[in-house]
Amino acid sequence: MPELDVLTYGFSFTSDQGGFGWSTISLVTLGSRHMLIDTGPASRRGLLLQALRSRGLGLEDIDSVILTHLHWDHCQNTDLFRNARILLHPRELDYARNPRRGDLSAAWYIADMLGKMKVEPVSDGDEIDEGLSIIDTPGHTKGHISVLAQVGGEKVLVAGDALPDSGTVKRGKPYNIFWDINDATQSVEKMVAASKVFYPGHDRPFRLDGGQVSYLHGPSTVEFATSNEGGGVTTVSVKVYSQRPVNIDLVQKG
Repeated sequence: MPELDVLTYGFSFTSDQGGFGWSTISLVTLGSRHMLIDTGPASRRGLLLQALRSRGLGLEDIDSVILTHLHWDHCQNTDLFRNARILLHPRELDYARNPRRGDLSAAWYIADMLGKMKVEPVSDGDEIDEGLSIIDTPGHTKGHISVLAQVGGEKVLVAGDALPDSGTVKRGKPYNIFWDINDATQSVEKMVAASKVFYPGHDRPFRLDGGQVSYLHGPSTVEFATSNEGGGVTTVSVKVYSQRPVNIDLVQKG
């Protein structure tokens, strides 16, 4: 049965200077085999390598990478794993080859890179390995997928951005929708019906019990640092919403 670990935890921070894109990268271990779910943004490249090294792993030890979708914050480090097979939904790859004009989240350059790698299409119901299967979860993007893993006797869902944070459960939809609203809400319903333990794309892993969210592990604080060595400093103000606004921009439909 699979073992599941988090290499980098996801956070849903944004700012008036742009998004951070700090997404969850998960490590699945099946005996002597190692698989990643998403590879994260380039800004966390060093953090990803450090997390692998701390577990005694090198780039060559990763034999498969599952990409939930091809937004830049989830796939920019895929080029590190040139010997791995890359698994993703064919609709996601097709869109990445010719993204809509104005789609600022699509990693349009990733299609060229994947053209030089070992890409395998996967979709709903495909069993990747023992205790590890794919479920289609479109809405956030056209070809979004999530991963259902049998871990420690229970089903755990690695959700990507189809369920990016714990608030998605109450909200009934992810906070960013770029493909289809109905698909997005139906995907949330599908995931909640399939599991009670979730590894979201931009939040810590949590368990859902009777509508109550209990976080399982991961940092609850993040440190920001700067310097006043030059005589000035930029301060940071923090705004916390009681209900996160949902961004609906169906750019993938044109």
